[in-house]
Amino acid sequence: MNEAYPLQERGRHDIPLAAMARQKGQCVSCPHGSMKAQTTMVLILLVILLFAGTAIFLLTFAKSVSQADYMNLYAHNLLLTLMRSDTGYTDPNCKLVSDALACAFFTPEYICGQNGPSCLTLANRTAADYIERFSMVKKSYAYLLTVEPQGFTVLGSNGEPFKIVIGDPNVALGRQTKYAANEQMRKSMSSGVFNLNAKLMIMTK
Repeated sequence: MNEAYPLQERGRHDIPLAAMARQKGQCVSCPHGSMKAQTTMVLILLVILLFAGTAIFLLTFAKSVSQADYMNLYAHNLLLTLMRSDTGYTDPNCKLVSDALACAFFTPEYICGQNGPSCLTLANRTAADYIERFSMVKKSYAYLLTVEPQGFTVLGSNGEPFKIVIGDPNVALGRQTKYAANEQMRKSMSSGVFNLNAKLMIMTK
């Protein structure tokens, strides 16, 4: 004879899966996979909109900048990068191009390192080599880099105010379109601190 077991004595495995899920606070039929896919699509769409907005902004900015503004900015960045470029020498008077230029102005015959070039030679060589790496300048523009004192005067051997000139001197007198950038330098010496101005001019050939 088969005996009927009371309901409360039934095993846990007899309880339906959905009921067990409800006991644990879960939802078997909830569309978690669908919600995750929708979230991913929204994120992808936001990224696409962000890139599109950035592209539109850059195109608008490029159109609003004139050729003159662009070339002046180009000259400024070229001069700033040049001033901060390493010459390959560890001597503090010659380490950066700006150091070599300042050294060349006050002590042009100072020797960089052991049996190295003078400050003036190093400044001329390094600046010319660096600027001529840029094909746009080399092919389409002539350049002139000058270093002059600010607030004081130094006379050269010819009795004229002394300044460093690197590049084509005709750029200063040329009538073609020119773009210019200036960068200040400071040189500390036993007699005080002196300011120099480095000016780069580029002119269409």
